[in-house]
Amino acid sequence: MNRRSVSWVVGIAMLACLMTVVVILLYLLQPQGIALASIGRGAVAIVRIEGTIMDPAEPTRQLRLYTKSPAVRAILIRIESPGGAVGASQEIHREILRARRDGGKKVVASMGNVAASGGYYVACAADEIFANAGTVTGSIGVVLETYDLQGISKKIGFGVNTIKSGQMKDVGSPFREMTPEERQVLQTTIDDTYDQFLEAVIEGRRAALARAWRNHTEKPTTSSRAADRPTTAPAQAADTASTSPTREALKDFLRSFADGRILSGRQALDLGLVDRLGGLQDATDRAAELGGIRGKPTILQERRKSSLWDLLRGRNDAVSRLVSPNGFALQYRLVFD
Repeated sequence: MNRRSVSWVVGIAMLACLMTVVVILLYLLQPQGIALASIGRGAVAIVRIEGTIMDPAEPTRQLRLYTKSPAVRAILIRIESPGGAVGASQEIHREILRARRDGGKKVVASMGNVAASGGYYVACAADEIFANAGTVTGSIGVVLETYDLQGISKKIGFGVNTIKSGQMKDVGSPFREMTPEERQVLQTTIDDTYDQFLEAVIEGRRAALARAWRNHTEKPTTSSRAADRPTTAPAQAADTASTSPTREALKDFLRSFADGRILSGRQALDLGLVDRLGGLQDATDRAAELGGIRGKPTILQERRKSSLWDLLRGRNDAVSRLVSPNGFALQYRLVFD
């Protein structure tokens, strides 16, 4: 092969390599948005909430995208999360409510293995909630953790001098004992945040909770004659109205099991926290039905792009807790450690 032929071969090879690099770059850098306008009959969009909820940016971005699209008839929130930061959970919850209110979208939440604490907070914004019978859910509550490094600092001869503008400025410092006054201030904040959780559940689940309240608090009638007598629809409506719980009664009922305990999906169904038992496909079919989609729906789902930056940011649960920028943070999170 002469020199000119070699040059052509090398040139073609280099061009092929360059084109390959360009294609890869275009694939990696392409926007994650989907060409929704090309979908004619309507679609169910899936938004996944996975791992510890710390950064709401991605799920809220997807929710806003789907809320604006007329092609999306319903949104399915797939949750695999033990919960996470209070603010992040509330932001996603608020965006789901906005999708329902402003976009007129039907939203169904589907719980996987775990959808507890902040994961449940997100779910209760949906129109309906599906769970597997063995899904770990509940864990309604707030936790705040601080580290006690006094023993280690004394052992290695390490201390911290603190100059502060107010008595509570360094509350939660791991280098000294927490005072009763500081503990009370933190407890008050936790109680308020816990009340916000209860209010969100009541707002999203009031009818289901009322049914569960009646099932758990009403005594069966002792009159067999009354039981055998047919009941007219107006009488049934009057009976339902007469046993409708007040908001405070509903809150007391919710508090009776919203003490941080975990529940199975079946237990959650009995208590009004879940609407139906079923998996992802069941929830998808229901979302399509609520969205008025006939036949098999088109499913929209964005690719999950992982990068080295994701790993460096500490997506791992334990690392996320250790590197909290404020030293501690209020969390709607299931705690086993």
